[in-house]
Amino acid sequence: MDDRFNTGSGIPPYPSYSSQSTDNAGCILVREPERRELKKNYNTLFTEAIVHSIGSFILANIIFIMMMFFGYEFRVNDEGTQIIDIPYEIAGTLPSMLFCIGIFIFDVVSSRKKLSSYFTGKYITAGWIFGFFGMLMLMYSLSFFVQNILISGCFAMGFSPVSEEYLSESDLSVGFIICELITTALIAPIAEELMFRGVILRRLSSVSQRFAIFFSALIFGLMHGNLIQAVLGFLVGLVLGYAAVKTGSLLLPIAGHIFINTFACSTSIVTYLTDTDTANIYWIGVIGVFAVTGLLTLVVLLSKKAVSMPYASEYHSRRTFPVIVKCPAFWVLAVVYLVSVVSKFGPVTDKLME
Repeated sequence: MDDRFNTGSGIPPYPSYSSQSTDNAGCILVREPERRELKKNYNTLFTEAIVHSIGSFILANIIFIMMMFFGYEFRVNDEGTQIIDIPYEIAGTLPSMLFCIGIFIFDVVSSRKKLSSYFTGKYITAGWIFGFFGMLMLMYSLSFFVQNILISGCFAMGFSPVSEEYLSESDLSVGFIICELITTALIAPIAEELMFRGVILRRLSSVSQRFAIFFSALIFGLMHGNLIQAVLGFLVGLVLGYAAVKTGSLLLPIAGHIFINTFACSTSIVTYLTDTDTANIYWIGVIGVFAVTGLLTLVVLLSKKAVSMPYASEYHSRRTFPVIVKCPAFWVLAVVYLVSVVSKFGPVTDKLME
């Protein structure tokens, strides 16, 4: 691996790790001064994730309470399902975006990184763009099948990963669709990439790039608060993280995240223009196109041997989980995410079976 490393880089594509120390038997050691630095790094990033999760929850509830104080009324349809209108959409997404951007700015300033280094296009080529979007489509379509298997398994065990009370439907109006495209399809992807790839993955990459890709994707998935979205977040997060590490930039992850969220929002447009049945057919068609395109991309990439995970060894493994499990902030974050996911569980009802 090339050992070049620009200390001003946001996400270094060529990180330079600390020199290895070994004992008399040749086993790689993590000496106490380095262990303290690693724990400090881990506790910082886990604390930032905790602040994002809890802070977003508290701020969202404060906003909703203020909205109700000024006369806002929550809307439900005839079946009692929550209707997401423009005020609800903004109040529900704004807190998370604010915390993501705020944490990113804090991290950039405190670590003295150059903001421009997070958005370099130096290592982005046409081939990279082709492979990235193709693999993104593959993972997105794969998540669709995994989600259905997960739902079926949960139903078979007598519970739903998302209870009936958390179901919602969009307020299908031109104004809402425009609002959704601005918040969910544009601003949210940018904000989330700044934090989850620009902060969490960057800090983890200073220890192990391979571990950073997987662990940042796991945190990104669990951040969504339920098992169904966690699957999508994790699988898509793997591709976003891989691109960030390999290119040393947030440009492709941001573009890919916008791409995915835009397609997710497109069902609202199709439903508005046609009906729910047509929108469902459209969505299945999109998943099919994504799957075929993704598989073809994978075949091309494998034939050209264009996919390679970052190097990992005993040196890296001794500096990841063995140190992480001794960080208090890790366990606090684990509890926060566990409570968030489990609290969404509920009984299987006729409405969920439809």
